[in-house]
Parts: sequence; structure tokens; C-alpha cells
Amino acid sequence: MGGSRREKKQLETTFPFLSWETETVSFPPHWHDCFEMLFITRGGMYVSVDEAMFEAAAGNLIMVNSGAIHGFFDARPGTAIMGMQFDIAFFDEGFVNLRDIVFQHPLIGKNTVKDAVYARMRQLLREISGEYRGRAAGWRLAVKSKLYELILIILRENPAASIKTPSPRAKQVRAFVYKNFDDPELNLDDAALSFNLNKFYFIRFFKKHTGYSFHSYLAKTRVDFACRYLIEGKMSITDVAFRSGFNSLQTFNRVFKSITGFAPRDYRREHSPPSTGFGNNYDTLSKHQF
Repeated sequence: MGGSRREKKQLETTFPFLSWETETVSFPPHWHDCFEMLFITRGGMYVSVDEAMFEAAAGNLIMVNSGAIHGFFDARPGTAIMGMQFDIAFFDEGFVNLRDIVFQHPLIGKNTVKDAVYARMRQLLREISGEYRGRAAGWRLAVKSKLYELILIILRENPAASIKTPSPRAKQVRAFVYKNFDDPELNLDDAALSFNLNKFYFIRFFKKHTGYSFHSYLAKTRVDFACRYLIEGKMSITDVAFRSGFNSLQTFNRVFKSITGFAPRDYRREHSPPSTGFGNNYDTLSKHQF
């Protein structure tokens, strides 16, 4: 899997399904054995699934197949998602032959299916979440039947992949930062040189294709990874700082607070290891390259 993080299985064996809602939506590339669906209820973000990268907005459903490397980043302020994970055991053996068709399009939106179909899919997602949270009599049966219906709709409608994708240039500049963010010596001159561009042209080029200055984007990427390391709870604050590419603890504390509004220690305290579908344990802690 090329250095991605593998999320350890956290679903119950008796009912291998998990649903959650969260506003913590920046997660470095990782993968897991279960299937995942994420519905963006507010805002938007960039999504990577295997080698593809998409710009997803409110109303989009993100489909993540078992074993697919995926990550979420550059979330707009106020972004929120509703998610679910389920194991292959949730279905009978026939799903093994259908899953690659069901999950062949990473993003599904209103412009990929008929209006009535999209409305029903959205309703089912909300009903599944409501049944899972409410735990009324027969809730497991309700969750399973509604998820079956949702999967059947996706299978039969077979929506076209017409979600907006970033340009190849945008993918290249983002991939460069994700590949090198943990190098404390990384600077604008090195980045410009890697693209064989004049530094001043590169400044305009980077802003055009990402919407950020190079320094702002690099700092944000480092903080995104630092947030994930802090949530995992395995490293000291100092180790998180250097692992994220900062050359001093003082700089890390200052930049982290300016972007998140929290001191790193307070962020760890406020964001306990999630029991949501993202998990908090990984077999490896290395980078995935797009």
C-alpha cells in the first residue's frame, strides 16, 4: 500500500456497522478493511481515493472501497460530515462480487443521478444515522434494511463520475507538499526548483492552483498531520512537532494555535481518540504519496 496507514478493525463482530457525525474532517491518507461512506452535510473539502483526487461539496457522498487508500484535507471552515462503516460480513457472500461495481465511483452527487433517486439516497442516509443514534426497538433491522436499499440504488443507478476534479497541475503541487511536508528544511526556493520555475512565477502558480500561498499551505498541511498525531495519542508533543516538519517546539506551538485556535496540548485534551469510523490505531506511521 505504498506507505499508507492501515486502520485497525474496530467494528463489532456481532453487528459490524458504525455511524457517526463529526466536524473533524482532515485526515491524512489511510486505509482499512471495511467499507466507508461519508456524506458531506455542510461545507466541502478535497478527497483522495487511491490515485484519484476530487473536490467534494455539501451533498456529495464519498464512497470508499475496502482497502482503498483515502484521505480528506483542505476542508472549508464549518465543514461537517455524516459517516458510516460496515464490514463485508454485514452482507452475504454475493456482495463480494458486487462491491467493486457499487464502489467504482468515489463521489456521488446530485448531478450524477436523477433528482428522485438522489432525494431517496439522502433520505436513507439520514434515516440510517437516526436509527443508529436512536436505538429504538428493531434498530439493527432498520439500519440493515435501509443500507441494503441504499446499496441497491447505487448498484442499479450506476452513476457517472462527473464530480469536478482538480487539474493535473493542482494535483502535482499538492502531492509535492504531501510528500515533503515533514522536511523542516523545505522552503519556497526548493519547491520552485522542483517544478523548474522561477520563484516569483511559482508563487503565482501555487496560489492559482491551490488558493493558498506556499507557506500557508505548507503550514496547514503540517498542522493537519499534527492534529492526527495528537488524536492518536501515541507521541509526545515534541515528537509530534518534529514529525510534522516543524524545526522547533516554539514554532509548532505558535503555528498550531494560529490555525486551530488551540494549543497542541489543549487540542489533544479536547479531541479524545475518536470512536468514530476513522479509528485511532494504525499499524504504521508513514506517508502516502499520491
